[in-house]
Amino acid sequence: MISTKNRIISAMVAVVVVAMTSGLPQAVAVPTPPAPPSINIIPNITSVALVNGVLTATGTATAVVHGHTVTVPFSAPVDVTASPNPTGCPILNLRLGPINLNLLGLVVQTSPICLVITGFENGGLLGQLLCGLATALDNGIPLVQYLESLPPDQLNTLLTGITDLLNGSLSNLYNAVLTSIDSICGHPGHHRACAILHLELGPLDLTLLGLNIVLDDCDNGPITVDITAIRGGGLLGNLLCNLLGDNLINLGATLQDILNLVLARLH
Repeated sequence: MISTKNRIISAMVAVVVVAMTSGLPQAVAVPTPPAPPSINIIPNITSVALVNGVLTATGTATAVVHGHTVTVPFSAPVDVTASPNPTGCPILNLRLGPINLNLLGLVVQTSPICLVITGFENGGLLGQLLCGLATALDNGIPLVQYLESLPPDQLNTLLTGITDLLNGSLSNLYNAVLTSIDSICGHPGHHRACAILHLELGPLDLTLLGLNIVLDDCDNGPITVDITAIRGGGLLGNLLCNLLGDNLINLGATLQDILNLVLARLH
């Protein structure tokens, strides 16, 4: 049993410890700073998959405003065709349907977006799978039938690779150049829109994942990106209208330049 003397000593030690620590500052939880503002108006594709027999790309466009994240869903069909190539694997053509979305008052509309893919020998396993796909299509095998014939691991590698190729290509749209500004204030049917910004990109020659890619509008012309600023349609639309009203956006600016000006207003 613990003696009375030991109990007294333990109590005295406890009193001393409390006295020594009572004056120390208490730990205070530091609040997590809000995420910095950002605008990703070009969708990030998260998956490419067969949906009701149609190869479909799905993803999101996002904006972080005052610490809050706003997400807008996106989906578009992906058409896949092939054409003969006398020097190797058939040429593979990926056609992404137009982007059409509204992110806080910024309405984005693009032309179709096409990737013409060659150089499969430098693409490793993905290049081999794309070459096999192009060969099957060139021989008249339907896309769905070919995809369903692949082992699950190869199908996953192929669709993930197509997703990465589309995202790598779409990222270039931030370099699209402003070629005209159409002021539409007061026009019938556009009572809330202040302007349409018309931007163009390409055609571009790219190397992605070891593959040679030509990026265009599916008609050997530049990809077009139209941004309509909607006053009252959301914070980003209001800010872009204000920038246009202050004559702060000039021809020759890139899409990223324009978004940087909007972000500066957010700060």
